[in-house]
Amino acid sequence: MKIVTVEQMQTIERSANAAGLSYETMMHNAGRGIADWVYQHIFDWQNVIGLVGSGNNGGDTIIALNILAKRGLRTIAFLLKDRGDDPLLENYRMSGGAVVDLSGNEKLDVFHASLVPGTVVLDGILGTGLKLPLRGSLQVVMANTRKLLEKRLDLLLIAVDCPSGVDCDTGEVSEVTIRADHTLTMAAMKQGLLRHPARAYAGDLHYIGIGIDDLSKHLAACLPVMIDQDVISSNFPERPEGGHKGTFGTCLVLAGSAPYTGAAYLTGKSAYRAGCGLVNMAAIEDVHHSLSGCLIEAVWTLIPDLSGAYDPQGVEILRHSMSNTDAMVIGPGWGLCDKNAEFLGGVLPILPKDLPTLFDADGLKLLTQIKNWWTLLPEKSVLTPHPGEMAVLTGLDVDQIQSNRWEIARHYADLWHVVLVLKGAITVIAAPGEDVHINPISDAALATAGSGDVLSGVIGGLMAQGISAHTASLLGVWTHAQAGLLARSKLGTDLSVTALDILESLPDAFVKAKEAGG
Repeated sequence: MKIVTVEQMQTIERSANAAGLSYETMMHNAGRGIADWVYQHIFDWQNVIGLVGSGNNGGDTIIALNILAKRGLRTIAFLLKDRGDDPLLENYRMSGGAVVDLSGNEKLDVFHASLVPGTVVLDGILGTGLKLPLRGSLQVVMANTRKLLEKRLDLLLIAVDCPSGVDCDTGEVSEVTIRADHTLTMAAMKQGLLRHPARAYAGDLHYIGIGIDDLSKHLAACLPVMIDQDVISSNFPERPEGGHKGTFGTCLVLAGSAPYTGAAYLTGKSAYRAGCGLVNMAAIEDVHHSLSGCLIEAVWTLIPDLSGAYDPQGVEILRHSMSNTDAMVIGPGWGLCDKNAEFLGGVLPILPKDLPTLFDADGLKLLTQIKNWWTLLPEKSVLTPHPGEMAVLTGLDVDQIQSNRWEIARHYADLWHVVLVLKGAITVIAAPGEDVHINPISDAALATAGSGDVLSGVIGGLMAQGISAHTASLLGVWTHAQAGLLARSKLGTDLSVTALDILESLPDAFVKAKEAGG
């Protein structure tokens, strides 16, 4: 799904209107799309309430209510703002629809009485063009409405295009914004819904077509893309029945140190869980001693150490392993001592230029001690920094990075000629010559030590199977996030999720990805 600013969406709609797809037709398509989605996805919910404002989202909502009423559902339109002599409302009334005016903060008792368990509430009060702050009577009636809706787990709240009270460019929210379980976004994702705090108010995100199939016909711009089922389905790899371990590749994992053996385990095991045929763990003796009994599927390349650090002389031992590998992961759990930096400085020049290689964690930070490090990377390199690591790599403040994640990821992916996976809430994937992709998942279940090691292993394991660095990053980020959500669901809370829980949820996440791939 393409991602747009409010101005870009308005430009697209103007152009489509001029090309013959009228605003009226777009609105009716939107209303029908909402009604179809509710009818197809929401079972055992017989009452549908619409919260209706004066704009286009309100019009979409009225059309959807009318269609749903004709399909046998009980519907009511509550007006939070006067729509004047609106033919859509008149048509709805003539079809037997009930309309209640709340705009004067009256009849809230009627609204309250209508909120019986099992009611679907469509939020069509305000649209994408809102600029905060909200003021006046609308702010008051929205506050009162929100009080009646919040903490009602027996209701299902669906935002029409965006939750009312969200700035769809910046992601800012009003204090009276109604939190949705689902958001049905029209034609394209609005960028503010993929930024915090708005993302936490939008729930699950879904696409509704309005008749504009190709946005590029109406807007000459390179638009970011939200990772969704369509992206996964078009990129999920085949896995031939007659394959063997060589078919599915070897991933060389250079990870771990005495204090951080877990990082090596999580990375190596995740590469296997991603379908890699063979994982070769390159590590010092302390790591091998700790893990050989539990990471029994791996083969091992032992690197000599100096007081727990990787011995720079051990670089030569890697040459043979590199010549027999299909992808490599470097850096999880290394530690930041000078000897490890020297070791990395010796590794970079011997890396085959066509070997897909992922750098993560301490491996990223140590890169900065090597002059012009980006010129020494293999052509198919992936960097997976979190904001703190990105700050070390770029010299920017974390706040600068977080305030402009998409453009910063794009800029440095181009500058360094890498696939850049900027981790964090709503991960960004950027690569030269490719659309910037945004993963919409933002969940505290993923915010746990070792989570990034799991992601590195997944991407490395996918690359080992011959999947391009960019595609492996898209699939890896999406599947890793789904594993976090599954772990949270299994445990009943995000509070208790560990990286091991995410790792153990990968099989179910890959099943979900395969289903997306059809």
